[in-house]
Amino acid sequence: MNALAKIDQSQSERQHDDVLIHVRFHPSAEIFTIDAKPDELSQRDWFNRLYMGVPQHYQTLANGRGFFRIPRMTFEALRSQGAA
Repeated sequence: MNALAKIDQSQSERQHDDVLIHVRFHPSAEIFTIDAKPDELSQRDWFNRLYMGVPQHYQTLANGRGFFRIPRMTFEALRSQGAA
């Protein structure tokens, strides 16, 4: 296997280990839906925890949408903060 194929394979493996959290907003900027929300948090609190904790993993999309692509270990740490 050449070096470029190894890089592509490791990048692909890393992307499969990422957690995607989609966010949809109302025109008023209130959150319409957000994925993987712990039961004990409001939608806004979950978004704030993610955005303040890992802003580098957030991407804004058109039409009031966005998503977080978070490495699984980082996601598990953020999610467990609510249980602590």
